[in-house]
Amino acid sequence: MLALSRMRRSAARRISPGMMLAAALLFQPQAAWADELDHIREQALVLLNQSRSEHKLPPLVLEAKLNKAAQAHANDMLKRKYFAHASPEGKTVADRYRQAGGSKWLVTAENIFQADHTPPPITNNILKHLQEGWMNSPGHRKNILLRGITEFGFGIAVDARGNLYAVQNFAGPGADTDAAGEEVKPIGPEEQVTLVLAAVNAERKKAGRPPLGANDALTKGAIAMLPGKDENSISFAKKNILDLIPAVDGQSWSTVSVVGAMCGGCGTQPVTADIGRFTGQWINDKKYRAMILDAKATHLGFAIGADRAGKKVAIGVFGKREGR
Repeated sequence: MLALSRMRRSAARRISPGMMLAAALLFQPQAAWADELDHIREQALVLLNQSRSEHKLPPLVLEAKLNKAAQAHANDMLKRKYFAHASPEGKTVADRYRQAGGSKWLVTAENIFQADHTPPPITNNILKHLQEGWMNSPGHRKNILLRGITEFGFGIAVDARGNLYAVQNFAGPGADTDAAGEEVKPIGPEEQVTLVLAAVNAERKKAGRPPLGANDALTKGAIAMLPGKDENSISFAKKNILDLIPAVDGQSWSTVSVVGAMCGGCGTQPVTADIGRFTGQWINDKKYRAMILDAKATHLGFAIGADRAGKKVAIGVFGKREGR
């Protein structure tokens, strides 16, 4: 049996990176501890994926940056004797993951655990007890069974007196879901434009503005304005939108306005909920709202870019044709 006279779990708070291994673990040669930690992480992953498999969820894979962030957090809590998701400096799991080199676009989550009278070595029974404890706690269980996560990190630190801290870290691109959190099918370019047009024209109607029409040329311009894979911001200054929009029936565009928005951890494919998310941002932003309600605008183009890392970018283009 495990002699755990006191244990605490926490699932929704965050913490900061640590600097060194727990004292008891430093008694071992560094290479030996590294090998032991690799084995511990592999076993923790097996136990985690067993829990996910029981709920028909895909397995996660170990990821070096998440391991680094989780271990730093476990070490830091043991060293400075606190138990929280946020460090004394206010650093969160997302901060620690990014400090370890992780992507800012992935959604992150964290489970932590504290126990005493649990001296090393870290046995498989201890790891099973940790996993069972997390699964029996609703908040921790929710993190373990999250949809849209793909990677896992694990850290554990313990001293000679048996003070133990363990950390599970999770990351992924997020799930493509509707407003109720249910997974949904992706939508194609034509449906995207149709839905955006409906949302924009509903707002224009409230303001007494005439409706806009969809325009393929403006949509081609929106697609051309999408940032590249490695770009982490939208910069309209780099591109002249008028040069990107083809003329229609020999007519060019007299005025063009462009709006953009980005989100992270919101899935990998465009879905209906994205339309509400992006148009809502524009409607509630004073500057962008003015562009949406511009009485001179006659047409709209729209495009969403999505990658496997959870980054989505939306571009809306509002234009007035010459002579209209």
